[in-house]
Amino acid sequence: MRRYFTPEFKLLLQGICALFLGILFGNFLGRSMLRNDAIYANAINYHDDVYILQAAHYYDEAQANAFLNKLNELGLQGLVVREYSSFFVYLGISTNPYYFEKETDILTQNGYDYLIKTRKLYYYLNDLDSDSSEYTFYYMSINYYLSLLKNKPVIFTDDYLELVDVVKMDLFNSLQILNAELTSNNTMIYKLLVYQNIVNLLL
Repeated sequence: MRRYFTPEFKLLLQGICALFLGILFGNFLGRSMLRNDAIYANAINYHDDVYILQAAHYYDEAQANAFLNKLNELGLQGLVVREYSSFFVYLGISTNPYYFEKETDILTQNGYDYLIKTRKLYYYLNDLDSDSSEYTFYYMSINYYLSLLKNKPVIFTDDYLELVDVVKMDLFNSLQILNAELTSNNTMIYKLLVYQNIVNLLL
């Protein structure tokens, strides 16, 4: 009987055991991750960096809107977003920092400066209790949003829909519109509108 336990056989046996344990561990890990229903909705994102094309910022909203109107005449679309006490003129948001070449070329050709800045969306959750329904709603909303920024349509789960209330309705509606209009000419405006709603609720 001892002759069957050659070094080669032992190595093969160890490999089979390692493979079996790996499958068991992978199955366990997969099940633990699937507890978040959002994974079925194409909405699990572990990287929350987004890049925003900023054309200007003002302390007066009317000035920001006036500047945006000038940029509209150049064929650029954008949105004025208030963050704290400043009004920013944003022309785009993406998970890709090199997405804005067309817009930056137009700005440069017309003598306008610009800034591409980074935001970490999960940072906006820092002031929320991680065990609260508020945190769950905004965490799932950001996950949906990150998928939509990559032009991946999502399916809103029942658990998520149950968390929507009057306060959160604008954010939810803007996500719905973006999800339905991912291929439209106004997609970037809808993407910025979702960001604006996140900022309005969490800053």
